Amino acid sequence: MILAAGASLASGSSDLKQIEARRSLRVLVSADEAPEFFSFDSKTRPGFEREMLEGFARLHGLRLEVVKAAQFDEVIPSILRDQADLATGIVDTEGRRKQVGFTVEILPSRLLLVGRGPRPPRQPGDLGGDRVGTIQGTSWAETAIAAGVPAASIDAFADTPALLGALKARKVPVIVLSLSDYVLLRRADPDLRAGPFLGERRSAAWALRKDDLELRKVLNEYIENLRRTPTWGRLAVGYFGNDALALLGRAQRP
Repeated sequence: MILAAGASLASGSSDLKQIEARRSLRVLVSADEAPEFFSFDSKTRPGFEREMLEGFARLHGLRLEVVKAAQFDEVIPSILRDQADLATGIVDTEGRRKQVGFTVEILPSRLLLVGRGPRPPRQPGDLGGDRVGTIQGTSWAETAIAAGVPAASIDAFADTPALLGALKARKVPVIVLSLSDYVLLRRADPDLRAGPFLGERRSAAWALRKDDLELRKVLNEYIENLRRTPTWGRLAVGYFGNDALALLGRAQRP
């Protein structure tokens, strides 16, 4: 059970009055979310963010009501239509801040170079002629190029399984992955090695309507207090592996 101090919901704010009246916190989650973050299956472990939210709900005597979004691009519009109180698994960006508000950081969001074998990948400018794999349709190639990877060295693959397959088959010795993908994939493939981070540091946080100020306040207090407890480390190591805390600590730096 998650134990953390939190602010009282009885603040008089209209957004909190609605939550109190229905006695439930509606949480919007993309249907393709990794179960390590948020599981829809009651027979498996709840997931990192679901455990956090269940702890918040228990603390305030609320029921967690899960609302599933069929596609990721439906998440923010659904929040704006008041179909849920908050959404998980969202990277806080300047463009999204024009539409919704965000809590404090849940986890850092970074891209990094990843290899396999005894040594991690070198710095982007030191890769020489090594091929670097990315996923087509993402901004990963642009981020890698801006960090110093030669554009001529980049190969694009259809999806994550194809990217990992190319790395295992040694078609490319280095790939680009998101931090969240890496910490999950390394549990299944301990030969993966984290190299340098690419691009700017961002935050994965919970999104909610801009005018739900009191809800954001109590969520922020809960998250910040939880980080000060041993539960935070237990969740990170339990879902992401023994080296998760060290890697997440590295990702916190610019």
